[in-house]
Amino acid sequence: MAISITTAASTWRRTLIGIAAAIAVSAVAQAAPASAAADCTASGLARTVSGVSASMADYLDAHPDVNNAFTKLKGEPRAQMRADAQQYLNANPAVRADLQQLRSPLNEFAQRCGVSLPAGPLGG
Repeated sequence: MAISITTAASTWRRTLIGIAAAIAVSAVAQAAPASAAADCTASGLARTVSGVSASMADYLDAHPDVNNAFTKLKGEPRAQMRADAQQYLNANPAVRADLQQLRSPLNEFAQRCGVSLPAGPLGG
């Protein structure tokens, strides 16, 4: 039985959201208590991750070529996935810039709240 592109995209989207949630939990766990401001809470991070994830999903839906490029990475070993993603972004600097812009609220949260994000093709 063939898997539809919609199902594959949905699975990939859930995977991206799961990764974002893991980043959120990791970042909150690493935060120093002194740096916890009113907006540097677990719920604030969750809202930021949620917003970034929603924006990313909208972008991927609006750019099927980018969506397909990242969907094709599914199932690769993590190191290969990172290398292939990096190669794609190097070959497509406009996409890199778009994705960095979409991720900027998460990077701003991390900087403001003194948490570190895992390294990835788009920085952290």
